[in-house]
Amino acid sequence: MPARRKIKLYGAPGCGSAVVEAMLELAGIEYSYVKALNWRPYKRHKDLLKLNPLGQVPVMVLPDGTVMTESAAMVMYLAERIPGMIPTDDASRAAFYRWMHFVPANIYSVFAFRDFPERWLDDASAQSAFRDKLTERLREYWLILEANLACKPYALGKQMTALDVYLAMVSRLTPGRKWLAENCPRLIKSVKKTEAHPVIATVSERNFGG
Repeated sequence: MPARRKIKLYGAPGCGSAVVEAMLELAGIEYSYVKALNWRPYKRHKDLLKLNPLGQVPVMVLPDGTVMTESAAMVMYLAERIPGMIPTDDASRAAFYRWMHFVPANIYSVFAFRDFPERWLDDASAQSAFRDKLTERLREYWLILEANLACKPYALGKQMTALDVYLAMVSRLTPGRKWLAENCPRLIKSVKKTEAHPVIATVSERNFGG
């Protein structure tokens, strides 16, 4: 009897694939992991561009061969399989979809530009200024979240949702946990509450060193 095919996740330590790992493990879904990017030297896995023309991770290949890209899409796809990960009452569900789109559309998307300014600008000083402007923009986005999310104790209230898992991953990136602790105290407290979950803690340790 042939072995049942697993989900295959193409990722890289310390990036957006971490949240997909967490969601897969919260769902109790078996998967195989392919390290698809090396940062120094920058090198892609041979199959990555075939699966995602942007050459980005994460990429999730379902057992039937269906390819998914975009971390937020994968998170919401998996959230449907985990009770409680998407709120059921109308107001909370509306807020969930609002902020689940806000974070990748604004915060996460910035890193495609900020991390590789040389792709957009030739002059080194212009690259540095561009990076600084994008860092400031990221801070503005986090302050919006700090002002608008409930954080009682989770982002939307009493229940941990997929939004919390996503925020925990993104909070590891620029502007960094130190800045968040100083400027978004309610939100960082909520994130740490999420990271206390044993599954999230394990994935966080594996990707970010705790």
